[in-house]
Amino acid sequence: MTTPVAVEPAPPEACSACSAALDALGRCAKCGAVFGEAYRCPLCSTVSDIEANPTLQYRCLVCGGPRIPPSAGPSPERETAFLKTARAEQLRAGAFRVGSGFAFASGLLSLFVTSVVLLATSPPAVARFAALLASAVPLVLAALAFRRAAWHAKKLDLALRQAWLSAATRVAERAGGQIDAASLAQTLRIDEARAELLLAEVSVQDFVQLGAPPLLATPSKLRVTELADPSELTASTARSDAEVGTSKP
Repeated sequence: MTTPVAVEPAPPEACSACSAALDALGRCAKCGAVFGEAYRCPLCSTVSDIEANPTLQYRCLVCGGPRIPPSAGPSPERETAFLKTARAEQLRAGAFRVGSGFAFASGLLSLFVTSVVLLATSPPAVARFAALLASAVPLVLAALAFRRAAWHAKKLDLALRQAWLSAATRVAERAGGQIDAASLAQTLRIDEARAELLLAEVSVQDFVQLGAPPLLATPSKLRVTELADPSELTASTARSDAEVGTSKP
């Protein structure tokens, strides 16, 4: 007796909104409607399209959470876990930003009201100092909330990097290691510069995994963005020449 294997339902052949033909993933080129499991969000479980976002690269149109383009294929559990972590950090960072803005506005208003009252009543110096100190408490809370938001934003960036690295690894595995930056960029809908960096990270990941065969047939080229001081390079070259000269018989 054989156990049935679950198969993802295929998208319809025509768009139910405009009756136009759909592509292989289930997107209508005429009206932009999407169908099929390839467009199901791993966070909110709704079939929805994605849109570009400066912070998340791509986000879901329904829940606003981070998404990997559907052209990369279905997300595995590990990749979905990274996306869920990124979503949680996104919400925490947003909440702390809102709290920081509210506390900052409250602090400014409190300082303004306190200053007006102090000018009108002219209390002793100790009372004046205590009132101003109490009015500044919301500003301190705003600064703390802002730092907390920045901390969660860093965790969000780390989770997103892990998710995109997982997606790039999955695409490279599906291509049998025969993939270049241009192909990866087209699949993940990113620019070639970022695709090249992702391939470099995939190569490094394969290198640090002991006993794992190299995934990429041709390691990606790394771009050097910073060079050392020319005087240091000249001194290093001179030392190397001197060592070679002394080693010769």
